[in-house]
Amino acid sequence: MNMQMMEGLLGASSNIKLSSTPMSVYRRASAEGDTEKMKRALSYTGECTEKAAMYQEKLDKGMKAEAKAEREKAKLEQKAAIEKNREEGQRTEEGTKPERSRENDLVQISEAAKEALKSDPVNTAELPDSEPVTYTPSGEITAIPAEAEPIVSFTA
Repeated sequence: MNMQMMEGLLGASSNIKLSSTPMSVYRRASAEGDTEKMKRALSYTGECTEKAAMYQEKLDKGMKAEAKAEREKAKLEQKAAIEKNREEGQRTEEGTKPERSRENDLVQISEAAKEALKSDPVNTAELPDSEPVTYTPSGEITAIPAEAEPIVSFTA
C-alpha cells in the first residue's frame, strides 16, 4: 500500500464521517422550517463530499500505481525464472550436472567392508513362532483367545 492509497482512504473516510454533522443540522433545520440554516448546512455537506470525492480520486491513482508496480515486479520475477531455466538447460547440454544440493549425505563403503559382507552375510534371526498377545492398560500381557473362524453378522 503506497502513500497515495493511504491518504485517499483516510481522507475519503474522514470527510464522509464529517459530512454527517452538517446533515443532522440540515434535518433539524428542515423540521423547524429554517431555510437559511438548511442552505448553510447543505453547503458544508457539499464541501465535505467534494473533498471525499477528491480523496477518492487520489485513492484510485494510488491503486493504479500499485497495480502497475506489481505487474512490473511480476515481469522481473518471470524474467529471472526464465533466465535460470535457460542457464540450467545450457548446463545439461554441455554435459555438466547442476550443483548437487547439500541436503543429502553421501555414504562410502570401504573395500574391507565390502569383502566382509561377501564372506559373512548378516544372519537374520528367525522370529519365534508365538501366539499373539495383547497388553492391558496396566501393562500386563494377556493371550488373545484363538477363534476358529471369525463370526460376521448382518442385520437389516
